[in-house]
Amino acid sequence: MTVADEKTLEILFTEARSQNGWTDQVVTDAELQEAYDIAKWGPTSMNIQPFRVVFLRSLEAKERLKPALKPGNVD
Repeated sequence: MTVADEKTLEILFTEARSQNGWTDQVVTDAELQEAYDIAKWGPTSMNIQPFRVVFLRSLEAKERLKPALKPGNVD
Protein backbone atom coordinates (compact mmCIF):
# COMPACT_ATOMS: atom_id res chain seq x y z
CA MET A 1 0.00 0.00 0.00
CA THR A 2 1.28 3.44 -0.90
CA VAL A 3 1.27 6.13 1.77
CA ALA A 4 -0.12 9.48 0.62
CA ASP A 5 2.37 12.32 0.76
CA GLU A 6 1.79 15.37 2.94
CA LYS A 7 0.54 17.59 0.07
CA THR A 8 -2.06 15.01 -0.95
CA LEU A 9 -3.33 14.79 2.63
CA GLU A 10 -3.52 18.60 2.85
CA ILE A 11 -5.57 18.76 -0.35
CA LEU A 12 -7.96 16.07 0.87
CA PHE A 13 -8.41 17.10 4.48
CA THR A 14 -7.55 20.75 5.00
CA GLU A 15 -7.79 22.52 1.62
CA ALA A 16 -10.80 20.79 0.05
CA ARG A 17 -14.02 22.78 -0.08
CA SER A 18 -17.55 22.02 -1.17
CA GLN A 19 -18.78 23.51 -4.41
CA ASN A 20 -20.72 26.67 -3.65
CA GLY A 21 -21.23 28.50 -6.91
CA TRP A 22 -22.06 28.07 -10.57
CA THR A 23 -20.53 29.26 -13.82
CA ASP A 24 -21.73 29.21 -17.40
CA GLN A 25 -18.66 27.21 -18.44
CA VAL A 26 -19.54 24.27 -20.69
CA VAL A 27 -18.83 20.83 -19.23
CA THR A 28 -18.18 18.19 -21.87
CA ASP A 29 -19.65 14.70 -21.87
CA ALA A 30 -16.10 13.37 -21.48
CA GLU A 31 -15.56 15.49 -18.34
CA LEU A 32 -18.85 14.30 -16.86
CA GLN A 33 -17.92 10.69 -17.61
CA GLU A 34 -14.51 11.15 -15.99
CA ALA A 35 -16.03 12.72 -12.86
CA TYR A 36 -18.58 9.91 -12.63
CA ASP A 37 -15.92 7.23 -13.12
CA ILE A 38 -13.94 8.67 -10.19
CA ALA A 39 -16.95 9.21 -7.91
CA LYS A 40 -18.46 5.76 -8.39
CA TRP A 41 -15.51 4.19 -6.58
CA GLY A 42 -16.02 6.25 -3.42
CA PRO A 43 -16.86 4.45 -0.18
CA THR A 44 -20.54 3.96 0.62
CA SER A 45 -22.53 2.72 3.57
CA MET A 46 -22.28 -1.07 3.69
CA ASN A 47 -20.95 -0.99 0.10
CA ILE A 48 -24.47 -0.79 -1.32
CA GLN A 49 -23.69 2.02 -3.79
CA PRO A 50 -26.64 4.40 -3.13
CA PHE A 51 -24.95 6.91 -5.48
CA ARG A 52 -27.35 8.21 -8.14
CA VAL A 53 -26.50 10.88 -10.71
CA VAL A 54 -28.61 12.68 -13.26
CA PHE A 55 -26.93 14.95 -15.80
CA LEU A 56 -29.30 17.66 -16.99
CA ARG A 57 -28.37 19.29 -20.28
CA SER A 58 -31.51 20.98 -21.59
CA LEU A 59 -33.12 24.11 -20.18
CA GLU A 60 -36.42 22.21 -20.07
CA ALA A 61 -34.94 19.49 -17.85
CA LYS A 62 -33.41 22.07 -15.53
CA GLU A 63 -36.77 23.87 -15.26
CA ARG A 64 -38.49 20.59 -14.28
CA LEU A 65 -35.95 20.16 -11.48
CA LYS A 66 -36.41 23.66 -10.00
CA PRO A 67 -39.38 22.80 -7.72
CA ALA A 68 -37.21 20.23 -5.91
CA LEU A 69 -34.38 22.70 -5.20
CA LYS A 70 -33.84 24.85 -2.17
CA PRO A 71 -34.03 28.57 -3.05
CA GLY A 72 -30.26 29.06 -2.72
CA ASN A 73 -29.66 26.45 -5.41
CA VAL A 74 -32.00 27.87 -8.04
CA ASP A 75 -29.69 30.51 -9.50
